Amino acid sequence: MFIFFLLLSIFITSISYGLIHHTRYSGKKEGYIMREITKTLSVPVDGKPMDFRLKKLDAFSGVSLLRMMANLPENASVADLFSRLSDTDLRPLMVTCLQHAEVLLPAGWMPVMTRGEWTYPELEHDTAVCLKLTVEEIAWTLEGFFGERVSDSRPGTPAS
Repeated sequence: MFIFFLLLSIFITSISYGLIHHTRYSGKKEGYIMREITKTLSVPVDGKPMDFRLKKLDAFSGVSLLRMMANLPENASVADLFSRLSDTDLRPLMVTCLQHAEVLLPAGWMPVMTRGEWTYPELEHDTAVCLKLTVEEIAWTLEGFFGERVSDSRPGTPAS
């Protein structure tokens, strides 16, 4: 439970520093609940900010993530999550999260990974950025699971 709140605080900090620019909602019909399915954040890569877009994990992946976290002690940190997972659990978790990430290039959005292979190989050896994207994906996927919401209001226009 502690790890969730730690991830949530990272997410809130990202919002307060203006790292999260835009959230897109699915759904088109009036009267239906609009679901957050993508968000854009800025992450420094080699000293310059780059825009990344995350797509929310599906429900089955979210439940799988919760099962991994259920084995952690209550006071666990993000470091505890990563240190307690075996390579056979950690790699699929990171691959799943990175397959839901895209990087904005001059030609448009490009997936970071596809089917477990690097499609944006510049990140293959950038541990910090890959961990940041993974942690952001985990925090965002689990947002609201325990009844809290970072914000119930819909975002306005993207920040500049």
